[in-house]
Amino acid sequence: MDALEKREYIHNNLYRIGDKNIDELFRKVKSLVERDITLTVAQEEEVKKRYARHKNGESESYSWNNVKNRAKAD
Repeated sequence: MDALEKREYIHNNLYRIGDKNIDELFRKVKSLVERDITLTVAQEEEVKKRYARHKNGESESYSWNNVKNRAKAD
């Protein structure tokens, strides 16, 4: 079974897993997901800096249509 087949199998059969086992499975998946998206210290600092700029009204915001139009123009 390749990775795609395994994902489909898990997805299609999750309803068959009991509550105790689903909690265990959830914790395992959550830990794997969180581990895979861990930011470096520099990345965390950049996120905090950008968030502060956003909260202080120092950043610009764009509508989704504006973003799509700009992407199409490039």
